[in-house]
Formats: sequence, structure tokens, C-alpha cells
Amino acid sequence: MSSGLFKIIVAFEDAQGNPLTGPDYRVRVYDQDRFFDDKLGKAGLDAEGRAEFLVPVADIMSIDSPGEHTPDIYFILEKDGEEIFRSQVFENVDFESINPVTARADQLTRSFGPFRIK
Repeated sequence: MSSGLFKIIVAFEDAQGNPLTGPDYRVRVYDQDRFFDDKLGKAGLDAEGRAEFLVPVADIMSIDSPGEHTPDIYFILEKDGEEIFRSQVFENVDFESINPVTARADQLTRSFGPFRIK
């Protein structure tokens, strides 16, 4: 994995398919590891129900996952400080997959969701 940054975007919507918004909501993103999950970031939701995270590659490498190249990512959505949703774990998210046309790693951004919250 490179030594730079990668970007994670996650979106949430209500039961009717409208974006979740407002200062009551916070999203946390984690990298699941064997003993301790790495907290990669915390953000609010924008007007489109999205949260964006810029994560240094160093943040996914920890003592309990030496040499990790593809994080196992999951999200927790909170409302007023209480967990209301926890996503599945997206295993081995590859931020450096090679584009077969350009032969370059051009996937430094990954998007997840929208997750529908009932």
C-alpha cells in the first residue's frame, strides 16, 4: 500500500429514501483487526446524507495487523451520541487496485451505501 491518503465516502438515507442530515448524526469509520479495531475517522453528514473521510495509510497499520494492505472497514452511525446503525464489515477493501486500461492505481476513493436507516 502506498504511503499517502485514501478517501472513504459513506451515505445514509431514511426509510423513504431521503438523505439523513442534521447535526444530530455522526458517523465513525473503523478498520476491524484481530484484537483492537482502528478508528479511522469521525464526521457529520452533509446535505446529501454523506460523510467523507481522508485517511492516512499509516492509520490502518497497527500492532495487531502488521503488514496489512487492505483494511476491513465498517461504519457506525450515531444519533445524539447513541449508536443507531452498524454496517457489515467490508473485508479487504483495496484502495490500490490497478486499472486495466491505464495500468495505474487509480482507486484511492471508495464509496459505500447508501445505507437505509429505518
